[in-house]
Amino acid sequence: MTNPHPLTSLQRELLGDVAELYAMPDLRANPLNSTLRFGLIADPQYADVAPNIAKNLYYRHALQKLPQAIAALNQQPLDFVVTLGDIVDRGWESYSAILPLYDRLEHPHAVVLGNHDAQTIAQHLRTRAALPKSYYAFRFSGWRFIVYDGNDVSLYCNALNGDDYYQAETLLAELQSQRQPQAQPWNGAVGQQQLTWIEQQLIEAQLQGENVGVFGHYPLAPLTKHTLMNSSVLVELLTSYNIRFCFSGHDHRGNVARIGKTGFYTMKGMLDDPSNVPFAVVEISEERVSISGFGGEISRA
Repeated sequence: MTNPHPLTSLQRELLGDVAELYAMPDLRANPLNSTLRFGLIADPQYADVAPNIAKNLYYRHALQKLPQAIAALNQQPLDFVVTLGDIVDRGWESYSAILPLYDRLEHPHAVVLGNHDAQTIAQHLRTRAALPKSYYAFRFSGWRFIVYDGNDVSLYCNALNGDDYYQAETLLAELQSQRQPQAQPWNGAVGQQQLTWIEQQLIEAQLQGENVGVFGHYPLAPLTKHTLMNSSVLVELLTSYNIRFCFSGHDHRGNVARIGKTGFYTMKGMLDDPSNVPFAVVEISEERVSISGFGGEISRA
């Protein structure tokens, strides 16, 4: 496992129980069977606020929906589960309500930090500590899984993150001048140091004969108003190494694109709809990536 930016002691102290979101997944020693299988949850986005019925957003419902998804995933023979970001929508106190629900999950858990997570954490840290970086990689059963951090260069960064905030401002203004759809203040970007690290992971995986899968919050393709601000750079890098798949959240409607040999899948958000509980189980073979969708999530083979 590789985590180039572990939490500092100050960050860990200030985050308290929320520090567990930055922990590496505690994987089993061996896969459960010959087929690699993992679960996906996207955008529970809990907050103790009234629903926005006009936009079909039901914040409090996460406390009922997430346990349903976890109970269903516990019945599946999975090697791990990934939450693709935005565990909360707002409010530091939201974490104390929803994080204990993950204690019911019986599988190893990998976490991606979303933009609402970053905003909530940044508001809590203020200028006492830098917004933590949350990109890492883990290896399992001949695979290397890379988690990218789209909040790396974003407006959620503070002065203790160096010039990351300024870089985000500059990139946003440039994209706005070009009328690019992803030029939105809620989106972020992957910085140069992270890009270099990702390429190092891809090179190492290639040398060791490992397959590669990628997870992130901000989609990389197709291009929409929810896409990572510098998605084209990361798409070019990932497809040049023929990675098998990239799963993301953020755009609650879901989406899919195929570029070269790489499938880019955006999973539906749990926040939307009063009753649907979308989640997925992914099976990986040498030939294909098979997605079994539940609760309104689309199945794909």
